[in-house]
Amino acid sequence: MSTRWHLDTVPSRPTDHQLDELARLAGAARAEDGHPPFSDQTLVSLRAGDGDGRRVMTLLARTADAGAPLAGAAALVSDGAGAPVLEVVVDPAQRRGGAGGALLRATADLLAGSTSRSESESVDQAVSAPGGVLAWSHGDHPAGRVLAAEHGYDVVRELWRMSAPVAIVVPEDAAPVTPAEGIHLRTFRPGDEAALLELNREAFAHHPEQGSLSPTDLADLMAQDWFDADGLFLAERQADGALLGFHWTKIDPDEPGEGEVYVLGVHPGAQGLGLGRVLTAAGLAHLRGRGVETITLYVDADNAAAVRLYTGVGFTRADVDVMYAPATVPGGRQ
Repeated sequence: MSTRWHLDTVPSRPTDHQLDELARLAGAARAEDGHPPFSDQTLVSLRAGDGDGRRVMTLLARTADAGAPLAGAAALVSDGAGAPVLEVVVDPAQRRGGAGGALLRATADLLAGSTSRSESESVDQAVSAPGGVLAWSHGDHPAGRVLAAEHGYDVVRELWRMSAPVAIVVPEDAAPVTPAEGIHLRTFRPGDEAALLELNREAFAHHPEQGSLSPTDLADLMAQDWFDADGLFLAERQADGALLGFHWTKIDPDEPGEGEVYVLGVHPGAQGLGLGRVLTAAGLAHLRGRGVETITLYVDADNAAAVRLYTGVGFTRADVDVMYAPATVPGGRQ
């Protein structure tokens, strides 16, 4: 490993000072690239640390100079059920100097089992899942492609960000969309948390990231400055109050002109009732009422039905997040 870089391994939750450093680093990268380097879920995990079956580890890269500012970081998060998820960010002013490669090599060493026995047990647990690691490159950054090629990573997933002008997907003369008889829409209110988490678990049982949302994660998300209870729509069965679907919208205060279809989920037992269309319409109308100019959403590139649906109503691909995995996992297994 290059001696230019000094790497610190931080198990579980980084300190408040380190979190502030990570926020500044991520902000600089976002301003340069137009994409946040960490997902919302990773930020939640960093702020919460270990717990709820999750293990967190952060690698912090600085130059060898004493007291140097943070030059790069790698966040590694495991829910214990599958491969850990890795996200890497490098200060734009420090790029092309080897920090990204140093972080990847250090991660690979940990995955290969070279972690010192004296380090925290949570570090071992964070990297012990079989099958190597899955690494996100948000915005399919060119430097990410270079690092992936150099370190033997292959693309295994593409997540499209689709967008459209609000006037296209929510025209002023759009007819209202109403739910089936016996179901009504309302917005989130305190006390809905447990039912919402259960609905989320059922709706995203096939989705390891979204489906594993914990009470701590939900509380952290709802504590963010972008959370708006009036933008979280619930489809409720009137007979027993059961939640059948939800549409969580998001407007980032740093980008007030853009609204997002943040999460849209329907209980498997409520499929066929048209709730996806009803909840989508309610959320989009809400975003238009908040004055956004553009609406965005994320969809897996291989979800042909969803891509066709969104394309049909006016969304186009604006960007892509790429997930990589090692072509050969640590230990030489294919």
